[in-house]
Amino acid sequence: MPEYPLRCDVRRTESTTDLLAELHRSDPGFSPYLLTAWSPDLTAQDVVVLPDLARLLDEPLTLQKPRAGQAAAQRLTWHCAIRDTIGVELDDSDWFELTREVLDATGIEPDDDPAACRWVALRNQANGLDIVATVIRQDGRWARLHNDAYFARSACENFAYDYGLDEPE
Repeated sequence: MPEYPLRCDVRRTESTTDLLAELHRSDPGFSPYLLTAWSPDLTAQDVVVLPDLARLLDEPLTLQKPRAGQAAAQRLTWHCAIRDTIGVELDDSDWFELTREVLDATGIEPDDDPAACRWVALRNQANGLDIVATVIRQDGRWARLHNDAYFARSACENFAYDYGLDEPE
């Protein structure tokens, strides 16, 4: 099986707060930080308080109403972990561009959609990026996330190809 330059894993979890706390643990010698978010105001802040960030991400969940006759949905927090497996150093602008491509491809935040899901991109290690989002859009509707793991991996593969990361040295 070939070694992909960018490994991409997608999962869902129940607690945004717990996931952010887990992701905030970083590699020794690397200070985790917020790379970018759905709101430009968040990335301009020097300090991000994790419970406050989780609360902001989860705000659209209050708009979502369970379907008649069904229990309330679980695992409404979406997580995409992307790791550089070949040791090529990507700068923040590269990680930012990759974030935008993954968000668009998966349906978390399609281009030019003002009511898309809320999301954050966190750097907690030198060779990786974590994107966290809620799957309920800001207008209270469910995001269309059919085959999101496939589309996230495809966005990573396209990024690697476009940036020449998949070429042997």
